Amino acid sequence: MPGFPKLALIDRSTFPSQVRLPDISTYAGEVFPLKVNPHWHEAEAGSYAWFDSYGVHSGAKRQDFFDTGFGLMTALCYPDADLEHLRPAMDFILWLFAFDDMTDEGGLRDNVERVKQAVDITMNALRNPDGPEPKFKVAATLQSFFKRMRANATPATIQRFVDSSDLYTQAILQQTVNRSADEVPTVEGFIQLRRDTSAVKMVFAVLEYSLGLDLPDEVHNDPIVAELALAGNDILTWANDIFSFPIEQARGDTQNLVFITMWDKQLNLEDAMDYVDQLTRKRVQEYVEAKAKLRSFGPELDDKVALYIRGIEYWVQGAIDWTFMTTRYFGADFERVFRFGPKDVPVELWPMAAVVCAGVFGGGFAISRHFYKDGDLRLGRSASVAK
Repeated sequence: MPGFPKLALIDRSTFPSQVRLPDISTYAGEVFPLKVNPHWHEAEAGSYAWFDSYGVHSGAKRQDFFDTGFGLMTALCYPDADLEHLRPAMDFILWLFAFDDMTDEGGLRDNVERVKQAVDITMNALRNPDGPEPKFKVAATLQSFFKRMRANATPATIQRFVDSSDLYTQAILQQTVNRSADEVPTVEGFIQLRRDTSAVKMVFAVLEYSLGLDLPDEVHNDPIVAELALAGNDILTWANDIFSFPIEQARGDTQNLVFITMWDKQLNLEDAMDYVDQLTRKRVQEYVEAKAKLRSFGPELDDKVALYIRGIEYWVQGAIDWTFMTTRYFGADFERVFRFGPKDVPVELWPMAAVVCAGVFGGGFAISRHFYKDGDLRLGRSASVAK
């Protein structure tokens, strides 16, 4: 995420040349399961061809996008979806990363008016899905996904998806406004905004769709269920901010909880990293404590609620572990980090803009074909394959 100019005042000369990242995967993995969807490859072939037909990316950018491994991520995060639901879910993930990259690194990132236009077009595609296809190609892909989602999703799930999309796009706009005004939030304020810029509320709406569920408001408004969803959002988002820090600092991006913590709490890099890690550890424990208080919703709903909660847990661990299965965050080091874990593999802190000039973090996604074996997806542990 592009940063605030004020945060450029942080003295990068104090940064070490390498950093050992906390092993969030291990302690989160004691609570959250990991599994891969058996329909992964079949869904991926169709999904990639569909997205490619819109011409959103071309040249090297196109190849990098498809080499990043979003198909595997979807299979890890929606492991219980059948093929009919996995394919649209994968289409959604491709849209999400394309939109996110456009607002983070593309032509929209520093222009409030252009971001507002993109947000308006995007939300119009959801509110008027039967209208003309948007000329904004990324919005056109979302409209296509949403039309298919509406064909076999419940009205309540559809509304939750639209509402969460509105929260996400408005948060992206607010983030752009804050950045243009150089308003640096507190840690607490950033966490609140990050819960929406993460798009996790959207992915949980798609989770319900992917499982063919129709959970009533009684479930979603239950304070414990809401807390489990919120904690899951926080855990995977904060973990992402830690793991993406090396590449984001090299790009000059400071919209990251580690950077915000350094500024707000006046901490050095190592202490800020530890601060966010401890927040994450505490949040995992809070998740465990909240889950122990989950009440019964009656025989007709309990199994469905359990499936939804399990889906949240798959999303958390799947998103965390996928970080080490792609060049998106660690470049050529991703294989070593995957094999040995982040705590035992120092990660280079490249000078600002070095990754842009050298292309260090681009392309070359090999793990989905080269490393994957049944029971060999998780760092240092085993993962099951959905049956």
